[in-house]
Amino acid sequence: MERSLREKARDLLNANYISTTLSTTDKGYNVNIAVISVLEMIDDETIICARFGADRTYANLQETGKGVFMVLLTDNEKTKDGIRVYVELKEDQAEGEYYERIKKRLEATPYAAFPLKNCLVFEITDILPISMLKKE
Repeated sequence: MERSLREKARDLLNANYISTTLSTTDKGYNVNIAVISVLEMIDDETIICARFGADRTYANLQETGKGVFMVLLTDNEKTKDGIRVYVELKEDQAEGEYYERIKKRLEATPYAAFPLKNCLVFEITDILPISMLKKE
């Protein structure tokens, strides 16, 4: 993966934009997309994510372990920017270092009143830009 894409992914994911989503599928290929806005890319290979809802997404991750985070930014209807980060679920924590780290992050957001159910720990498998089109 290109260093520039890793850096862009870290910047966009760690900003916790409201436009951040996590797409998942179950074993029957039923797709779900959830808004996930409390997460942190802690190094080039790892994302931690607070789960305080998103029950269908969580069920899909338990079945397949795979998902795609997407951050989409736009300043009008003619331009877009963002990133797609492909992940695999590695851990599901209800305590520990990552759990405490994401709990502190959650407490500093407008969602602080929601109880943290668990911390999802993902391994990054690929990073792609929003658009693969090249300007000519």
